[in-house]
Amino acid sequence: MPKRGFFCLITTNATFSREFIQSRIQQIESDILLLVDEAHNFGASNLSTKLDNKYKYRLALSATLDRKGDLEGTNLLHSYFGRKCIEYDLERAIKEKKLTEYDYKPIVISLNEDELQKYDGLTNEISRCLILDRKTGKKKLNERGKILALQRARLVAGANNKTLKLKEIMKTYSDDDHMIVYCGATQVENLSEDFTETSDEDIRQIDLITKIMGSDLNMKVAQYTSNESIVERKNIQASFERGNIQALIAIKCLDEGVNIPSIKTAFILASTTNPKEYIQRRGRVLRLFEGKEKAVIYDFITLPRPLNNSVYLTETEKNRELSLVKNELIRAEEFARLAINQIEAYSIINEIKEVYNLFELKIDNYDY
Repeated sequence: MPKRGFFCLITTNATFSREFIQSRIQQIESDILLLVDEAHNFGASNLSTKLDNKYKYRLALSATLDRKGDLEGTNLLHSYFGRKCIEYDLERAIKEKKLTEYDYKPIVISLNEDELQKYDGLTNEISRCLILDRKTGKKKLNERGKILALQRARLVAGANNKTLKLKEIMKTYSDDDHMIVYCGATQVENLSEDFTETSDEDIRQIDLITKIMGSDLNMKVAQYTSNESIVERKNIQASFERGNIQALIAIKCLDEGVNIPSIKTAFILASTTNPKEYIQRRGRVLRLFEGKEKAVIYDFITLPRPLNNSVYLTETEKNRELSLVKNELIRAEEFARLAINQIEAYSIINEIKEVYNLFELKIDNYDY
């Protein structure tokens, strides 16, 4: 390449990984700085091969560099980028008025009888898919177990009681705006308007929520997903910021790289156990915006059964349900920790802990 005093290349991960770009980089003879935003993505097998020793200076930016369930990818990132040099956490950002304060409202719902039966069946099958990981010495799921675990996660994400509860809450927000609803990438039962009947065909959760808010509650809503083009998404975002669209209904498209600071109320119907996802979603709602005094986060906490029924379970039965309960509590405790209404939020969390005897257990980085 011709000699230059300074050359800067800004690119996406996909373009960066292409042979054309990589071949040009290899021709550079001077020192190179590699600056990676959302650096946790570079722990994936396809991108990690691009972390070349040619880069003398390296800087990784990420809400959390650790990759959930990927110890090898996590270790690779820490080894390549080195020790943490700067940390600016959410608590400090809120205290220094770089982010807005927020109320956290955990909404506890449970699986219905049919969902609980399916959940138990999947749990039985998953328990037979545990194998020993020779690298870590810990148990892990084989490939079939991973597929079953994904099916179970989608079952939880699409629990019908979430839809019922959301419609009840949303009636009080029918005239409000600047809201976002995070749905799961899952199919759910196609409920009638009064929720008394279901059709034979399932429907995507995001489509059902759009129907409920848009048709049943007569609200102005728009889906914000990968199905919409970049131009369409920009138009939707502009209409939302003007208040012409009251709520955005999304799955994952708003998790990274999108800045819509006017969002003031979030409804999280589904969230993975991956801290990266829920940390980013919370941060999305806490951006500063004129006239926005605080944000409100409704987080739908899914339990296998109603708490008043769980009291009568045997210890063996409770232990079978701890996977779901613990994973939900990890997120709930993290959200409650910095909330304005911390005492109110923790009272709900502690009620769940009491039923499942979890006060003595450390809820930290738990993963089935």
